[in-house]
Amino acid sequence: VSYNILADAYAQTEFSRTVLYPYCAPYALELDYRQNLLKKELAGYSADLICLQEVDKAVFADSLAPALDAFGLEGLFRIKEKQHEGLATFYRRDKFGLLSQHDVAFSEALRSDSLHRELCDKLVSVLQSTTDPSRKICVANTHLYWHPKGGNIRLIQIAVALSHIKHVACDLYPSIPIIFCGDFNSTPSSGTYSFINSGGLRIILVKKIHEFNLIYKTVYKLNPA
Repeated sequence: VSYNILADAYAQTEFSRTVLYPYCAPYALELDYRQNLLKKELAGYSADLICLQEVDKAVFADSLAPALDAFGLEGLFRIKEKQHEGLATFYRRDKFGLLSQHDVAFSEALRSDSLHRELCDKLVSVLQSTTDPSRKICVANTHLYWHPKGGNIRLIQIAVALSHIKHVACDLYPSIPIIFCGDFNSTPSSGTYSFINSGGLRIILVKKIHEFNLIYKTVYKLNPA
């Protein structure tokens, strides 16, 4: 199960109320109302793995984690840098144990540029079967840049994320299966979708974004063909 549960900070702005969600009654955007419905729905799925995006830090600690713990789910949380929300991954304790956790470490060059600060939100965990320790799985959870015109930023994010996941699932734990969840903010016609689906971009698309030198180098390095 994967959901963007809409952080409270984004639900309470005038822009959210009048432009993004004008069809929602004000009470339906209130945190208390939404989180009670969320807990009920998430518990009802009886899922072994749950990946959530836009999780308020306080909601994770005071609401979601205790509620889902009662249903046998253990939670992991990674907050975004200089934000109050982040990513949460829950796994069923009687089926999985946390073997290791691998947050993406982006270069200082990316992190020092304000344009790329939103790249630092990837939660990658390796879980191990409680009944058969030889069985492991890599669970990745991410939230790509939201802006409709941010396709080039999302392309950087997904290239780096897939490279990191490949390192975890091929180098650190060879041949383990991967579950990659998240809010990708992308459509089937986007470069991000194409990159995930085929491992590369069509030349015509690369030419369109040639002015973004960093993106081109990232794609070329991962897909020299």
